[in-house]
Amino acid sequence: MPDVLRAIAARGIRIGLISNSHRPLTSFQSHFELDGLVSAAVSSSDHGYLKPHPSIFNAALQLMGVQAGESVMVGDSLGQDIAGALGVGMRAVLVRRGAADQPFAGNADQFRDVPVIHTLHELLRCS
Repeated sequence: MPDVLRAIAARGIRIGLISNSHRPLTSFQSHFELDGLVSAAVSSSDHGYLKPHPSIFNAALQLMGVQAGESVMVGDSLGQDIAGALGVGMRAVLVRRGAADQPFAGNADQFRDVPVIHTLHELLRCS
Protein backbone atom coordinates (compact mmCIF):
# COMPACT_ATOMS: atom_id res chain seq x y z
CA MET A 1 0.00 0.00 0.00
CA PRO A 2 2.66 2.63 0.82
CA ASP A 3 4.25 2.25 -2.62
CA VAL A 4 0.96 3.00 -4.36
CA LEU A 5 0.26 5.98 -2.12
CA ARG A 6 3.79 7.31 -2.68
CA ALA A 7 3.26 7.08 -6.44
CA ILE A 8 -0.08 8.88 -6.16
CA ALA A 9 1.39 11.60 -3.95
CA ALA A 10 4.28 12.01 -6.40
CA ARG A 11 1.67 12.93 -9.04
CA GLY A 12 0.58 15.85 -6.88
CA ILE A 13 -2.57 14.20 -5.61
CA ARG A 14 -3.22 14.82 -1.93
CA ILE A 15 -4.36 11.93 0.24
CA GLY A 16 -6.82 12.08 3.10
CA LEU A 17 -7.69 9.34 5.55
CA ILE A 18 -11.09 8.71 7.14
CA SER A 19 -11.29 5.80 9.55
CA ASN A 20 -13.76 4.19 11.89
CA SER A 21 -10.76 2.93 13.85
CA HIS A 22 -10.58 3.48 17.58
CA ARG A 23 -6.82 3.63 17.49
CA PRO A 24 -5.07 6.97 16.98
CA LEU A 25 -4.47 7.60 13.30
CA THR A 26 -0.89 8.74 13.93
CA SER A 27 -0.01 5.23 15.10
CA PHE A 28 -2.03 3.77 12.20
CA GLN A 29 -0.04 5.87 9.74
CA SER A 30 3.27 4.86 11.32
CA HIS A 31 2.34 1.17 11.38
CA PHE A 32 1.43 1.18 7.69
CA GLU A 33 4.38 3.41 6.71
CA LEU A 34 2.13 6.28 5.63
CA ASP A 35 4.05 9.04 7.43
CA GLY A 36 4.26 12.11 5.22
CA LEU A 37 1.73 10.75 2.71
CA VAL A 38 -1.51 11.78 4.39
CA SER A 39 -2.51 15.46 4.20
CA ALA A 40 -5.47 15.13 6.57
CA ALA A 41 -6.86 12.37 8.76
CA VAL A 42 -10.18 12.07 10.59
CA SER A 43 -10.86 9.27 13.05
CA SER A 44 -14.37 8.47 14.19
CA SER A 45 -13.12 8.14 17.76
CA ASP A 46 -11.87 11.74 17.67
CA HIS A 47 -14.64 13.14 15.47
CA GLY A 48 -17.61 11.55 17.22
CA TYR A 49 -19.35 10.10 14.16
CA LEU A 50 -18.76 6.87 12.27
CA LYS A 51 -18.75 6.47 8.50
CA PRO A 52 -21.15 6.71 6.66
CA HIS A 53 -22.32 9.77 8.62
CA PRO A 54 -21.91 12.84 6.38
CA SER A 55 -20.21 14.79 9.14
CA ILE A 56 -17.03 12.71 9.10
CA PHE A 57 -16.69 13.05 5.32
CA ASN A 58 -17.35 16.78 5.47
CA ALA A 59 -14.75 17.17 8.23
CA ALA A 60 -12.13 15.48 6.04
CA LEU A 61 -13.08 17.62 3.04
CA GLN A 62 -12.79 20.76 5.16
CA LEU A 63 -9.35 19.72 6.47
CA MET A 64 -8.23 19.05 2.90
CA GLY A 65 -9.69 22.37 1.72
CA VAL A 66 -11.53 20.78 -1.21
CA GLN A 67 -15.10 20.45 -2.41
CA ALA A 68 -16.79 17.05 -2.44
CA GLY A 69 -16.96 17.00 -6.25
CA GLU A 70 -13.18 17.42 -6.44
CA SER A 71 -12.58 14.36 -4.28
CA VAL A 72 -12.62 10.60 -4.61
CA MET A 73 -13.17 8.14 -1.76
CA VAL A 74 -11.42 4.83 -2.22
CA GLY A 75 -12.80 2.23 0.15
CA ASP A 76 -13.68 -1.40 0.60
CA SER A 77 -17.07 -1.03 2.28
CA LEU A 78 -20.16 -0.25 0.22
CA GLY A 79 -22.19 0.75 3.27
CA GLN A 80 -19.58 2.81 5.09
CA ASP A 81 -17.13 4.15 2.51
CA ILE A 82 -18.94 4.26 -0.81
CA ALA A 83 -22.46 5.16 0.35
CA GLY A 84 -21.07 7.77 2.73
CA ALA A 85 -18.94 9.40 0.06
CA LEU A 86 -21.72 9.42 -2.53
CA GLY A 87 -24.05 10.87 0.09
CA VAL A 88 -21.95 14.04 0.38
CA GLY A 89 -21.30 14.36 -3.36
CA MET A 90 -17.88 12.75 -3.61
CA ARG A 91 -16.95 10.30 -6.31
CA ALA A 92 -16.04 6.81 -5.12
CA VAL A 93 -14.01 3.75 -6.08
CA LEU A 94 -14.74 0.39 -4.50
CA VAL A 95 -11.84 -1.90 -3.68
CA ARG A 96 -13.32 -5.38 -3.94
CA ARG A 97 -10.77 -7.98 -2.98
CA GLY A 98 -13.33 -10.81 -3.11
CA ALA A 99 -15.43 -12.19 -5.94
CA ALA A 100 -15.09 -9.89 -8.94
CA ASP A 101 -18.57 -10.47 -10.34
CA GLN A 102 -20.50 -10.29 -7.07
CA PRO A 103 -23.46 -7.91 -7.54
CA PHE A 104 -24.11 -4.89 -5.33
CA ALA A 105 -26.93 -6.79 -3.55
CA GLY A 106 -30.03 -4.70 -4.15
CA ASN A 107 -28.17 -1.39 -4.46
CA ALA A 108 -27.36 -1.64 -8.13
CA ASP A 109 -28.86 1.74 -9.05
CA GLN A 110 -27.10 3.61 -6.26
CA PHE A 111 -23.71 2.12 -7.10
CA ARG A 112 -24.09 1.78 -10.89
CA ASP A 113 -21.37 4.31 -11.76
CA VAL A 114 -18.89 3.31 -9.04
CA PRO A 115 -15.71 1.86 -10.54
CA VAL A 116 -14.54 -1.40 -8.96
CA ILE A 117 -10.87 -2.27 -8.56
CA HIS A 118 -9.27 -5.31 -6.98
CA THR A 119 -5.99 -3.82 -5.75
CA LEU A 120 -4.82 -0.29 -4.98
CA HIS A 121 -2.26 -0.65 -7.77
CA GLU A 122 -5.13 -0.22 -10.23
CA LEU A 123 -5.50 3.38 -9.01
CA LEU A 124 -2.23 4.24 -10.75
CA ARG A 125 -3.93 3.74 -14.11
CA CYS A 126 -6.72 6.16 -13.11
CA SER A 127 -4.90 9.01 -11.39
